[in-house]
Amino acid sequence: MVSLISPSLPFLFLLILHQSSSFSTVDVSADSDIIIETCNRCASSDPNVNYTLCVASLESVPKARQSDLQGLAVVAVRLAKSNMTRAKSKAKNLLKAKSLDPYMESCLETCRELYSNSIADLEDSVKAIKSSRYGDANILISSAVDVPRTCEDGFDEEGLQSPLSEENDELFGLTVIALAITSLLG
Repeated sequence: MVSLISPSLPFLFLLILHQSSSFSTVDVSADSDIIIETCNRCASSDPNVNYTLCVASLESVPKARQSDLQGLAVVAVRLAKSNMTRAKSKAKNLLKAKSLDPYMESCLETCRELYSNSIADLEDSVKAIKSSRYGDANILISSAVDVPRTCEDGFDEEGLQSPLSEENDELFGLTVIALAITSLLG
């Protein structure tokens, strides 16, 4: 009888090992689909969410694939914050020009201030998300969603071409995505 059990033990071990690897393969696929599933949910519930931007931006962060929904919200907010920081830097560099129209200078300074305040709000929203205070996070992110439009409005009022339009378009898209994902949490 020992001889019958011995040969079957390695087989049983291999079967269990195979089943375990099958389950982990399924889990990995499920993890990588969280981005697509989340972006689908966000785009179907909010017409301002650009599905393509959502997937591309989240997939650009390697750890996003292994994140849960809360982790994806943090990733999305950090992407928005990073782009807000770049926009602020561009506004600051544009302000260094010697022959700026006074109204252009005023608009750029307003945008720079808006970006600065929003960077702080986005950082606070990450802390709120990590503490499961999703309502607070949504309020902070909502104020960041308004920043690109407010910045652009200043230029539009005087009929000026905004030198920050590209940054503001992307910022709006990223902040809307961050808000949509965070809204799924609470």
